[in-house]
Amino acid sequence: MKIDIKSYRTPTIFVLASPSAAGKTTLCYAAIKRDKNVWYSVSATTRKIRPYEKNGREYHFLTNQQFDKWIKQGELLERTKIYDAEYGTPKTPILKKLKRGKDVILDLDLNGIKSLRRFYNHTVGIYIIPPSMHELWSRLRNRRKSSSDKLQERFSEAAKEMNAVFKNIRTNPKPFIDYVIVNNDLNQAIDDLMAIIHAERLRIVK
Repeated sequence: MKIDIKSYRTPTIFVLASPSAAGKTTLCYAAIKRDKNVWYSVSATTRKIRPYEKNGREYHFLTNQQFDKWIKQGELLERTKIYDAEYGTPKTPILKKLKRGKDVILDLDLNGIKSLRRFYNHTVGIYIIPPSMHELWSRLRNRRKSSSDKLQERFSEAAKEMNAVFKNIRTNPKPFIDYVIVNNDLNQAIDDLMAIIHAERLRIVK
């Protein structure tokens, strides 16, 4: 009789976080293309939809009233405010996918990783970083048509965030980040992410 390892494992939630423009969303999309058993959780937001976006694909675009209703109904696992817009992670779709044995992948901020860890034990935190601060500055500049002050602010925030992450990794016996991927070459970064996913499926103890 053939042994089905899948029947012995618990599905995993993989949460990717990174400084702005480091590539976490691109890696999430790559993962679901490579592995049909990985499902990407789409976040909800109150920000306005952009011309190239589709509701339910990039985000679930909600009004402020709809977002507040989801909060009251306990539908959001975590939420945060970025500038003037609210963002949150819908709970019901994730629970359904986990129940069906699917692994779930999300791109959130660091607080999102901590919230998902509290919600679900089998959560893996993955931090995506650029190969250098010079490269991060270049990506931020190419990605956003913002004033130099705004770019400098985002760059400074990214530097502080990375320093905090690595301090937590060095000093905490149980850091909230399990893996770090350097996104220098995109194909290699995708390979690294898939290697983590496959390794976690073989793990005995979480």
